[in-house]
Amino acid sequence: MKIQTTCPFCGCGCGMLLEVEANQVISASPQRSHPLSRGTLCIKGWNGHQIIHHPQRLTQPLIRNRQKLVPASWRQAITLVHDRLAKLRDDHGADCIGVIGSVKTTTEEAYLLNRLARSVLGTPHVDSLVRYDHAPSVRVLQAQMGYATACAGILDIEKASVILIAGANPKAQAARVGSYIFQAAKRGIPVIHIDPRQQEHTPLYTLFMQPRPGTDLALFNALLHVIIARGWQDPGVLGISHLRDDGLQRFTPEYAEQVCGVPAHQIVQAAELMAKSGPGVIIYGTGVTQQVNGTANVQALWNLALLTGNMGREGAGLIPLLSANNMQGAIDAGLMTELAPGHRLIKETPTRHDVAEYWGSLPEKKGLTVQEMLNQAGKRIKGLYVVGENLAWAAPDTQASTKALKNLDFLVVQDLFLTETAALADVVLPACSYAEKEGTFTNLEGRIQRVRQAIRPVGACLSDGEIIARLAKAFGATFPSDPKQIFLEMQSCIPCYQQIKYAQLDQPGGVVWPAPGAQKGNGRCRALLGERRGGFYPVTAGAPFTEPPDDEYPFALFTGRPVFHRRTGTMVSRSFTLDKEDPIVTVEINTDDAKALKLRSGWPVKVVTRRGHLRCTLVATRAIAPGTLFLPIHHKEGLSQSLMLAALESESGIPEMKLCAAKLETA
Repeated sequence: MKIQTTCPFCGCGCGMLLEVEANQVISASPQRSHPLSRGTLCIKGWNGHQIIHHPQRLTQPLIRNRQKLVPASWRQAITLVHDRLAKLRDDHGADCIGVIGSVKTTTEEAYLLNRLARSVLGTPHVDSLVRYDHAPSVRVLQAQMGYATACAGILDIEKASVILIAGANPKAQAARVGSYIFQAAKRGIPVIHIDPRQQEHTPLYTLFMQPRPGTDLALFNALLHVIIARGWQDPGVLGISHLRDDGLQRFTPEYAEQVCGVPAHQIVQAAELMAKSGPGVIIYGTGVTQQVNGTANVQALWNLALLTGNMGREGAGLIPLLSANNMQGAIDAGLMTELAPGHRLIKETPTRHDVAEYWGSLPEKKGLTVQEMLNQAGKRIKGLYVVGENLAWAAPDTQASTKALKNLDFLVVQDLFLTETAALADVVLPACSYAEKEGTFTNLEGRIQRVRQAIRPVGACLSDGEIIARLAKAFGATFPSDPKQIFLEMQSCIPCYQQIKYAQLDQPGGVVWPAPGAQKGNGRCRALLGERRGGFYPVTAGAPFTEPPDDEYPFALFTGRPVFHRRTGTMVSRSFTLDKEDPIVTVEINTDDAKALKLRSGWPVKVVTRRGHLRCTLVATRAIAPGTLFLPIHHKEGLSQSLMLAALESESGIPEMKLCAAKLETA
């Protein structure tokens, strides 16, 4: 028997079939009729199902007794969670509790968790790991369109006349997006790639621009400068004088070359391609957002799309490369401290009144972000409820994050496996995998698709939604438990879902919100913008580093996502096939730097930052510039995130976890 569902890995949302025998998922295969994936899956999609029956799956609740986690019944576990959270609330107030949701659970479950946190527990501190990847995108796009989402679709890549990639490796992060870009390049479509590291497909692109890490903002501003100075802007664009008045004139190609290290003639070439080629798609990733200038970077890319007329037309727009299967669904459900369901700001009184009509009263205080909750663990935050995320490994500065979790009075973790975070918990609640429940995922372009139950739950596992509903009931609240009922309730609180009929989700590829007709001709972007076209953001300069290289730590260390290791590795490391790939932790160094240090590829070294060290195997390469080091995000034999900076970007609260100062030592 084959069950149609949606891939649980990256933000592409490929169509998948699970083959089931005797309540066991034995294989996964692509859905041929899917309008986006078109009968293809990446290696993670083909092999990710191996997590479902992994021997390390949690199959019953665990509670801590004399420093050990021991099996318990669901009744014991839920009662203990209720009693401890209720006591903390009575002793310290509701805002001593933090709730952190997942970008991997269904949208219905994200919605229920948000409702539990705000209307039942009464805490304003509810956030998700959207914060760690794309908080700047949420801030910029919500402010401009009223919706924190892409303003182009994946299929617009096929219709684009020029493609700009900034701070991303699409083939590794979102394989289907990478495939569309690769096919466009083969057809002769100009592709501009901006990144501190040359990637596998970079030689196939028209232009590769290699800025020094952290200097993207100056490069983006230089592109704007050239387009305006040469009169290449779209004829219908208004408000250009604001850009000139805000100091854009200083960002000449020559100035940017000094700051970024990108030759001035390349900057002019890229500007001309973006301005003169026709409709253009801009795709960007965490290389742009996880910086001290994260929000300003996204604002500059918005300015670039607006200046070149690449808003609201076919084959054009901005696409943030959301890394998780349901990061967009978590945003839609309002699973961020500043958001309510439907992309509305929780601080606005009309928003709270609208949501309170269905949820009851809501806290008016501004809540803490994920990183702020960790920073306040044991102080302002006494208890934490973490759903579906390995926070100990997801957060930068792993040693400090682990210490913060240990400082809590009470920690509840809900997950599939006994992760590094779950191992620290007072109560562990076993959740179902995507193959054991119903609901929806929403991909990075707003495509809502069904997730269908293929097998009965493993052991005593419950779906995240059922666990949340049981906990709500313990507090005296009644939540819907059927995913269809939850979706219908969501439609009442999420205006952009209201034109969708539930039956339409059964069709291959589901439905792209806000309307079924939004799939075609970039109608989605026009529907999102309406009569609005947004305005230009003020030009800012910014500093490239919070922690710049110095005499003691002379290298600029940056990280990126490889093909086989993503996020914290909770899923990938438990796929028998995927776990065999890339078994060695490597650090890349420019060949000239390796010669100067008398180091060779294959030698063991230590990468050292102010937060610790990591033993790696050295790779000397021309793919990165002198003075830089590259670490892939890895979860074997060491964790690259443990070395990274946890300082917060002021605008969006994203940790500046992409760049820091480092040095190399022989191991």
